Amino acid sequence: MQTLKEFLSSSSSPPINHSYDLLPLEEINQNTMSNVQDEKIDSGSLEAGSESANHSLHAQPTTDHGRKRNPFRSTFTQATILGICSFLAPGLWGAMSSTGGGGTQSISLVNAANSSTFCLMVVTALLTPAMIHLTNVRWTLAFGALGYAPYAAGLYTYRKYGTSASWFVVLGAVLCGISAGVFWASEGAIILSYPERKKQGIYTSYWLMFRVMGQMVGGAINLGLNANNGQAGSLSTNTFLVFVVLQCIGPFVALLISLPHQVQRKDGTPVVLKLNPTLKSELKAMWVAITAKKVLLLLPLIWQTTFSEAVIFSINGTYFSVRSRALASFLGAVVAASACYILGFILDNHKWSLNGRARYAFLSIYAMQFAWWGWSIYTTHDYSKSSPTHDWSEGSAWSPGFAMLLMLQIGFNLMYEYTYWLVGATSEQPGEIVRLAGVIRSVESAGQAVSYGINSTSWPFYAVCSLNLGFTFLGVIFAWPVVRKTGILSDGTYLYQPPIYADEEEREAIKREVADEAAVVGTAKEGNEIKKVDEITSAH
Repeated sequence: MQTLKEFLSSSSSPPINHSYDLLPLEEINQNTMSNVQDEKIDSGSLEAGSESANHSLHAQPTTDHGRKRNPFRSTFTQATILGICSFLAPGLWGAMSSTGGGGTQSISLVNAANSSTFCLMVVTALLTPAMIHLTNVRWTLAFGALGYAPYAAGLYTYRKYGTSASWFVVLGAVLCGISAGVFWASEGAIILSYPERKKQGIYTSYWLMFRVMGQMVGGAINLGLNANNGQAGSLSTNTFLVFVVLQCIGPFVALLISLPHQVQRKDGTPVVLKLNPTLKSELKAMWVAITAKKVLLLLPLIWQTTFSEAVIFSINGTYFSVRSRALASFLGAVVAASACYILGFILDNHKWSLNGRARYAFLSIYAMQFAWWGWSIYTTHDYSKSSPTHDWSEGSAWSPGFAMLLMLQIGFNLMYEYTYWLVGATSEQPGEIVRLAGVIRSVESAGQAVSYGINSTSWPFYAVCSLNLGFTFLGVIFAWPVVRKTGILSDGTYLYQPPIYADEEEREAIKREVADEAAVVGTAKEGNEIKKVDEITSAH
């Protein structure tokens, strides 16, 4: 990261993949600042207090080059398309999983199959940047959506034909594992790179809302088809048929995603999603990303984020009736979506510094996680004594455990959203986003592979919940050094939005504009070195 003084005085152009920051000027008029003590300085933008000073940087979007805006290419439309893909693919997968055992009665078989799915996803997620290099994000996203329908078809045949169709469950899980890792990494790269940087939080929550909407709609379908089933067992055959049909649509929707250079952001900044020119150099860069100190410190937190999913769904499938499982799937999605949307607004609230948002959200989310895991240890230990099958008709005997499931699902989704926002807020290069998305998805898959494997054994749930509590503690300890420094530059400046990416051509254009701007609002001398600016305010 550079100060504006260093940026403007640089005689050589930075590498294409480097991010740029138009950071606080060396000197600011103290008389002006006394009236705007709480004004914020954003990385990636220089705006003077008057509208005339703002005009040269923001009147014409830098990426449009005179093109007429196309609503289809907007970040909102692209995030919506991505959200629909997430709804049809992992969203509906989550709807089946959230009822426990993929909605079947044989929870251990499906958990074992899911473990194999995530083992394969560890590899395919890491290879996704190389696949994007060879094709593009549109084709990798479409390929990634292909494997979800066979997974649902495997559960359908198992429900209809019994143990003789167990092989199809395994085959569907393998096909899903091959494609889903690519889908996960591709959608992660898109949602971290396409939206405007200062709206990262709200767009992340918008994307996740579609994902949990899959669970919400799937839960509603489950509930409607199984409302009279107050016993233990599996979902109806028709439930799985609905999922198979819907998931077949996913790959076709994915083909509607625009390529990075086609996206038109509202603030005019470009979407830079450039990888290295050769496959060998890209694989080498992937290794560098994996071994970076910042990433290594975040790995335990990323691991824990999805490690908790299997035990939540397994508790639901073991201790609750079919219709209660469906209700937990539906209501869990409703409350999780609401919580994520609120978190998105908090993470994008520019009244607080980037560092303040990172720290306070982190401490709040994980304080609640410690409380909820403590609650789950106590409840599942109590359940282990009698192995109940609770139904909503039981009233007070059913409600405490059901409420615990809802809280755990809220915690899972809040951790998920926060992790993505944190990675986006700390990334410094556009190519890094794609690689970090692959790393995140790979580590998440590894955590889920182990988690589903554990939950397919005879481990008691209170022991698994205790393990989750321990992993949460480790994740917090290792991630705190990264969180604590998020949004703070080496000179101590607090940022109010993440840096904006630009390629070499865009950087040079903005450098010229900023130099011209400095001549209007301040005094420039000694070449491009700026000594004074009268007013500086935050971006809106």
